Amino acid sequence: MTISDPDTNIIKNRCNELIGCKINIQFKMTFPNGDNQNGDINNRNIIGDCMENILLPFLQGELHTIEKGPKQSSPDFYNRNKEWELKVFNGSPGFNISNLNSYIEQLADDTYRKLYRTQYLIFKYSIENQYIIINDFKLCNVWDIILYTGKYPISLQCKKGMWYNIRPCSFNDMGVNKNPSLFIKNIIKAIKDCPNRINNKDTIIENIQTQFYKIQFESTLNSINSLNI
Repeated sequence: MTISDPDTNIIKNRCNELIGCKINIQFKMTFPNGDNQNGDINNRNIIGDCMENILLPFLQGELHTIEKGPKQSSPDFYNRNKEWELKVFNGSPGFNISNLNSYIEQLADDTYRKLYRTQYLIFKYSIENQYIIINDFKLCNVWDIILYTGKYPISLQCKKGMWYNIRPCSFNDMGVNKNPSLFIKNIIKAIKDCPNRINNKDTIIENIQTQFYKIQFESTLNSINSLNI
């Protein structure tokens, strides 16, 4: 499947430039009497939100088409007809990819968008001496960041017997021997096995399969036609 955003390599290269970068997040308070107080912030709970505000103008320095996504909703960024999700982690990746039920509904509604139009900008960081250090970066598709060999068909968080959030695999395993077909196969198994209440499971599975096979067929047909030109 051809990546639809012609600026993908620019975004990837710009993000790679951040590896080794030291980021200092600060605050400044101005009191009614005019006095100021400054300080450093290294609260891990806010680093993801701060990185959105840091990364967007950095990318816009070379790409004027990239823009911020909706507040409190996905995606984090838009560029042309592509959607970009930003994920950051310290130590082992434990971020949420999506709520499972919500993702299944969106996948059934528009498989192409969730599978091919959405990509993930994943940064690994550490905190040293009040600085956030960007240690590594990967650009991934959703199928690259899922674990398929664990307790569940896909890696996820389970709460009180319910399957809750889709979670990532380890950073080193992202992108290793994975493909869209494996993802679709396991997400369908997850839908079948899921203890959560999901209305019209058979219809959802049929919608996902139909859309996926149509995408694969059209991609193959386009490849054949390009060879005959």
